[in-house]
Amino acid sequence: MNITNYQLRYCCLAVLTLVIIGMTGNARAASVSGGALILSLDRDALIAGVIQDTYPDTPRASFPICCRPSLYLEEFYAASAADKTFFQLRDENTPDLYDSVSDEISAVGLQFQVNGSHVAANPAGRKNQATTFSFDPANLSGSATGAIGLGGAMRYRVDVTPPANRVLLGDMTLEYDPTLVDVATGRSGWVLMNHLGFRISGFDLFDVDTQLTGDTLSLSGGLGLGAGFDHLGGIRDYRVGTFSLQTTVVPVPGAVWLFASGLLGLGLAGKRKRRLIDFWRTA
Repeated sequence: MNITNYQLRYCCLAVLTLVIIGMTGNARAASVSGGALILSLDRDALIAGVIQDTYPDTPRASFPICCRPSLYLEEFYAASAADKTFFQLRDENTPDLYDSVSDEISAVGLQFQVNGSHVAANPAGRKNQATTFSFDPANLSGSATGAIGLGGAMRYRVDVTPPANRVLLGDMTLEYDPTLVDVATGRSGWVLMNHLGFRISGFDLFDVDTQLTGDTLSLSGGLGLGAGFDHLGGIRDYRVGTFSLQTTVVPVPGAVWLFASGLLGLGLAGKRKRRLIDFWRTA
């Protein structure tokens, strides 16, 4: 019976040891918290990258409003507008459908807040995303999984027949997909995915520079039009601006494997105690 008990104890200790080894092997895993992604769109490049241009560029008697860009930013909603519905984003502060260029706002320095691991319940039509990103700091591109949720939304005006001339892009996530890497074009595999209305790539990211200094992760590079602009006549991967992301690296908590380590210590202590008892019994 004593032999069976010892065998059982050794088996349990072996399992705990394997658990600890497995968990400590992932101890370098990390996620991110806080910070923001900044988008800056080049107005002229954005116009050149979208070929939809329905209305005349010179005034006519039947259509006196002229010279509108093929695509421009009309409204920006920061992360604080997460409680607005899809229809509020689309319709609020909307000027006359036959608007002029005066309705255009700057698309430089647009700030999208990095979401936490939990987000509030989304109002109708919204799909604000929680951050589920994890990676090994020693091998970011080779281990990145999940997504970085980004709070904020944009409304663009397209030079096509109203009311289809308002386009939303937002509730985005920053994700990495190694199958998208293209060394020849500089496509990095990083992509900004749109979730407003439907999931589709908003911007592909190019020539990305990655810096991991201390507990700060920084990414920066160029923006190219993604598949989400195809239906607007967008030229796929046409460079339209730049981006930068800065966020804090947070190690995955090690409390679980430390607890397992404590159990192993208790097991070893129990083993030593048992040996002492058996010694005095046989003495």
